[in-house]
Amino acid sequence: MTTPIHEISTRTTPGGVLHVCLTGDFDMSVAAELSDALVRAARAPGVREVMVDLRRTEFLDSHGIAGLLAGYEAAQRAGRRFGVTNAEGMVRQVLQITGLAEVLCVDDPS
Repeated sequence: MTTPIHEISTRTTPGGVLHVCLTGDFDMSVAAELSDALVRAARAPGVREVMVDLRRTEFLDSHGIAGLLAGYEAAQRAGRRFGVTNAEGMVRQVLQITGLAEVLCVDDPS
């Protein structure tokens, strides 16, 4: 069995929006890494908003959801906005089933 490939990359715009791009599978094996990355993003100096791009996320389970929630809660405590964009297919379905699409998704579900 091969280890799922995943990547967490970030870039910040001059306006203080930190974009976090998640690529691959986000499950129990990377739960702590995801939570840590999103909490750090939410607390980063000069950041006013964290946007998590799920366009390249292929799998998201309850542990991945917990990571998103950790980032969301850290952003709320820091007085910053936190949103998810480009959730598609199974990943969007997971967010919809859990009720988090309404809270986290900032784009049109087209």
